[in-house]
Amino acid sequence: MRVKGAINLPFTDFTAQTLAQRIPSSQTRVLIYCNNNFLDSPRAFATKAPAASLNLSTFTALRSYGYRNVYELGELISVHETQLELVGTDHR
Repeated sequence: MRVKGAINLPFTDFTAQTLAQRIPSSQTRVLIYCNNNFLDSPRAFATKAPAASLNLSTFTALRSYGYRNVYELGELISVHETQLELVGTDHR
């Protein structure tokens, strides 16, 4: 399951070149999240404490590459109650 329009860019692939190819403008609004941000997902993922998630490292890395319009999805989002359009599985 993913947010519609999302691109997958693993943290291990963060380089100046890769980021410039996938997110050409540093002004692009970037929403970071992991599969373990979703509650009630048909495919269960273990939830993590916010400080233990990769989102903090991802946020810091994006900022260091000049991206300033970066947001985190949130700690835990119910797939049944979110207003985000999710794709990839029947979740509603």
